[in-house]
Amino acid sequence: MDILGEILKQVLEGAAQQQGQQQPQQRPQPQQRPQQPQQPPQGMPSPNDLSDILSQIFGGGSAQKLPEVVKQFEEKGMRDQVDSWVRTGPNKSVDRRQIEDTFGQQELDQYARSKGIDRDQLAEVLAKYIPRIIDELTPTGQLPARR
Repeated sequence: MDILGEILKQVLEGAAQQQGQQQPQQRPQPQQRPQQPQQPPQGMPSPNDLSDILSQIFGGGSAQKLPEVVKQFEEKGMRDQVDSWVRTGPNKSVDRRQIEDTFGQQELDQYARSKGIDRDQLAEVLAKYIPRIIDELTPTGQLPARR
C-alpha cells in the first residue's frame, strides 16, 4: 500500500486548489490556444520528483522511516514543531534552513542533483510539505507502532 503517495497526492491537490483560488480565472479568448499544463518553474521539483524524493526520505510508500524522520527533527532541537505535526491541531512551521540542518546539505544536494533541481528550492518545498505529510501520516496524534 502506498500511503505516502496517497497523502502526497492529497496535499498537492489541496495546494493546487489554494493556488487556483488565489489567482483569478481567465477566460480563454477565441483565438488563444488552450494553456498547456503548468510546468514547475525552473529549478523547482515536479510533483513526480517531489514524490520520489519524499519516498526516499520516508522509506517508500508505506513511510517506514517516519519515526526516524521525526527523530532527526527532534535531535536538531525541533521537538516543539514535530509534536505539533504529530498531534492533532495546527502545525508549526519549519523553514528552509531547519530542513537543511535536519537532513544535511550533502543529502539535499544528492536529492536535488538526482532530479536536476535547485537545492535551495527543494529545501523550501520540503519545508512547506513535510509538516503536512507528517500530520497526515499521524491522524491519531501518535506515531504508528513499530512492527
